[in-house]
Amino acid sequence: MSEYALFLRKLEDTKDVDGNSLLHNSQIVYGSGNADGNRHTHENLPIVLAGGGSGALKPGRYVKTAGAPITNLFLTMADAMGARGVESHGDSTGRLAV
Repeated sequence: MSEYALFLRKLEDTKDVDGNSLLHNSQIVYGSGNADGNRHTHENLPIVLAGGGSGALKPGRYVKTAGAPITNLFLTMADAMGARGVESHGDSTGRLAV
């Protein structure tokens, strides 16, 4: 986690061509695909999404997703990147309000 934090600090301290930080213009996902390695559960995943997605995301908060699949987050991230025509991804059931 300390390396992740250092990476995010470097992104925050580096300006992009539009004058915003690289962190503001990025979406950086860090986490695990299994909440419990012994049982291989995919619920309550430990995920951190850093960055502002060029203003599309609201950073600095905790979002409880009530059992939504992680692929819902990926759909939301694709939307923030301007991807068009991405209606589903894996076992997604919709978008997240992030």
